[in-house]
Amino acid sequence: MYEAQMVANDAAYYYLSRSGRVTDWPMWWVFDNGDTPLTAADIADHFGPRAELLEPLRRRIQEVPGGLGHPFWVIDDSPIDTHIITHDAAQWDWVQCQDEIGRILARPLDARVSAWQLHVFPNVTGIATTSGVGTVVLMHISHALMAGPAMTSLSEALFASVPLRIEGQGPATQRPRPALAAVAGALRWPLQALRFNVRVRREMRRIARENDDGGPKVPPVAATRLNRRIGPGRAMRTIPLELSVVRVPGITVTAVGLTAISRAMQRYLEKREGSCPDDLAVLVTVAVPDAPVMGVNYVGADAVALAATEPDLAARARAIDSTLRVRKHSPSARRELNRLALIDLLPSRTYRTRFGTLAPADPDTPAYAHTILTSIRCEPTTEWSLSGKPFRCAGMLPPVYPEIGLAHSFVGAGDSFTVSVACDPDIVPDLDDYCDILRESCQEVTAALGDPR
Repeated sequence: MYEAQMVANDAAYYYLSRSGRVTDWPMWWVFDNGDTPLTAADIADHFGPRAELLEPLRRRIQEVPGGLGHPFWVIDDSPIDTHIITHDAAQWDWVQCQDEIGRILARPLDARVSAWQLHVFPNVTGIATTSGVGTVVLMHISHALMAGPAMTSLSEALFASVPLRIEGQGPATQRPRPALAAVAGALRWPLQALRFNVRVRREMRRIARENDDGGPKVPPVAATRLNRRIGPGRAMRTIPLELSVVRVPGITVTAVGLTAISRAMQRYLEKREGSCPDDLAVLVTVAVPDAPVMGVNYVGADAVALAATEPDLAARARAIDSTLRVRKHSPSARRELNRLALIDLLPSRTYRTRFGTLAPADPDTPAYAHTILTSIRCEPTTEWSLSGKPFRCAGMLPPVYPEIGLAHSFVGAGDSFTVSVACDPDIVPDLDDYCDILRESCQEVTAALGDPR
């Protein structure tokens, strides 16, 4: 039974969502219908037979009374069609579809009822990567259940009939016995607190003895309109690019894309606020495999300076690339993994109080980044399709942090590459203008780095 309780790292995302933050994880795929849109029957016929392949999704959350234990994953026996919503009442254009996705994401899932929903828009026009009408499939899922590294496996399960595998996922139970877990949690509390404090002191002695300064470095940065407390609203846009545009010898795709983001944010802030801070920075997420204490969310993050004071874009790209190469290993450093293991020892009630309560907005609270980036590279093992319609591109977004109003993601899948942007529309009310600046910045960076290969 207790094996079905979440580790603290996964439970945190559930606690955060209950505090009023929006932490659900969205991803979407685009398929080319040609001149023939899919029907609701086509969609049902496609996903219905895949229920067994999606077995790792068939779970929901049950809490432990009083927060005296982390929540359980319990088996969800509901039919797969109760999780699929087909928006087939009218034709959508691509902007309207993205606006609707933003409205969906502004309504958090209650993972105690349903930990995921699949939204299908079968009749969407104006998508640059399609020859005619397109279908957009949106997965809206609890971040406690799945994170970015599972995107390839989920795509294969939905569109290539390969069983879904979620690394780091524990079992679900049919009989969680939450009252018994609460009693056990209350009895363990004093011992847990004692063990936590003993191990913290032991780790502090080790850090001092070994002079271990590893792990993420997230210094405070200048405050702007982009890094302040956000509300529940969401707006998003996806920009498809040719993969060749961001492939430059000697520089990672992530660094090339971040250079474009750096230039775009710089121009945007100069236009809206009159200046851009010299310490423009991004939180970059990094997968940390083989870390059981992290559960399914085996993703860390570190701050990367965006070299805003470097006017030469080629030199800026090289500086960002150099920093990325240094910082990409920091989330898997011994000190950071030990810290996560210590957190997992905390009594659940303490942990729930820490993450399940959203403190009032404080303008004097230090900011640690101006945006966040997550990037995923998918290598399909077989062709992805939806009812025979070919795949064109995919996108996803990280959860927007409570103090970061603008988020970016890169998704490469086969020969496709997309940049997606999400924001609080009250903080970035002119998202389309920002995306226009971002497209221009991509062109500027490409030109500065020479002809892409």
